[in-house]
Amino acid sequence: MRKLYAALCAALLFGCAVSARATDDSLDTARSSVGDLRQSLQAVIAKSQEAGADEAAMSDTLKAILADPAFRELSEQEHHTAYLLYGAVLYDLGRNHDAQALIKQATAMPQADGFDWHLRLSNSYRLADYADAARSTATLASRWPEKLSDISFQAIETMNRETQKDPTAAEVGADMLAALHAMKWQPDDPFETPDGLWLTLLRIRLERHDIHGARDLADELRAHVPLLQMHADRRFDALVQADPRHFDVMKAYGAELADLKAKAAAAPDKLEGVNTVAELLLNLDRAPEAMALITGALARLAAKPDAFSDAGDKLNWTLDVRSRILFALGRSDDALAALAEGASHKEDGAVNVSQAINLADAYEYYDRPNDALAAVAALDFSNASRYGRMALEDARACALFELGNTAALGQVLDYMKAHTIDGARPYLNTMLFTGDLDGAAAEIIAELNDPARRLDTLYYLQDYLPRPHASKREDAVHAAWLAMRARPDVSGAIARVGRIESYAMLSPTY
Repeated sequence: MRKLYAALCAALLFGCAVSARATDDSLDTARSSVGDLRQSLQAVIAKSQEAGADEAAMSDTLKAILADPAFRELSEQEHHTAYLLYGAVLYDLGRNHDAQALIKQATAMPQADGFDWHLRLSNSYRLADYADAARSTATLASRWPEKLSDISFQAIETMNRETQKDPTAAEVGADMLAALHAMKWQPDDPFETPDGLWLTLLRIRLERHDIHGARDLADELRAHVPLLQMHADRRFDALVQADPRHFDVMKAYGAELADLKAKAAAAPDKLEGVNTVAELLLNLDRAPEAMALITGALARLAAKPDAFSDAGDKLNWTLDVRSRILFALGRSDDALAALAEGASHKEDGAVNVSQAINLADAYEYYDRPNDALAAVAALDFSNASRYGRMALEDARACALFELGNTAALGQVLDYMKAHTIDGARPYLNTMLFTGDLDGAAAEIIAELNDPARRLDTLYYLQDYLPRPHASKREDAVHAAWLAMRARPDVSGAIARVGRIESYAMLSPTY
């Protein structure tokens, strides 16, 4: 999300208060007080244009302006200016809770424009108020679509996921998707696809009995995962059966691979293209091809450090993909070393949380629980996402189970069971790893009974190729998964809403 909002805001507002007039000049004393207040507002706007402006001092000044009884005598335009600038200053100071009411006040006024709503989106997203962030996104998409140009695909995905699993926010999430689709929104990243978002909108249209709208969306889908999900879910049977060639999952996978290869070739300076294609090849059980691609990219980088313009952001994930390829090739020691190297790289200038957890997970599958705990020992999750916290607890739980530390494990499990909605995949992995098939079954059944979560669950439940060179622990966890899936209560729940089919690709991790 954008920084330095206060300076941008003041640049937009500069001069708007200069021409404003008090609404009531009936008394000389009131006129003098309002005039002084107006001058204070003008001064703080001008101050914000200076390099290195003291935002804490600006905040104090704006707080005093709004608290002054004469503030109500200022014009509506000046009120909007003060609310918006104060909210922007507080945003830049990281005081997002304090900023929220001010920004909402600004967006409620007739002077509000795309800048106001972009600030509201950014602030609400920081607060994890995904319903309000989605509402802001829908407003921008409908009225100022150009203002969405710097909102990442990951942020849109997060807003969609979080609103759809919250019944009180699902409607605003649906509005966001409809507005984005109407403006023909596309990720600015050529290696991402919005098809997963449009499948959510398709499901919503079906639930609202908009058959024609659902069919139009189905015709647009090209990515293999949404097509597989529609195959697996009985709600989409009429659409799938009406055009079976369009819903040929493996054919779609081949077309997707060809498309991404072409995009990667067109952007030879993007390591992300290499990573994306290598992952697709690996999922098709074509590990040697994937390894050749990654090895070539790393050799280019070694010979020419600036060969890839995005290496600073993507190299750690190149190493992560390489580690998974090495596991698939049976080179587990090399794979663990590659994971450790990837985890040592910074992520956005901070500790590489995601790969530290991935490293811990890998250690656990190779019965190295002490190494797993050491891999995540330095992580500070005081400000982590809810999913990130669950992923960390999964890593800790599995290691503690291997060590037989039942007291500590019990505390971790208590947390995970109370926060399952924050990270169902990490929770399921813990249940399977520790042999709690009752807990895993209950979660799967709950997800299948939830119209919003069912699609992802059915995706995981399909039959896939066995993972090559899996460790004994990994095989045991997968066996627990199959045993849980075969239980009458689980298989009955699957049959009521979907089906299990076989695909010539490696299974996704739970």
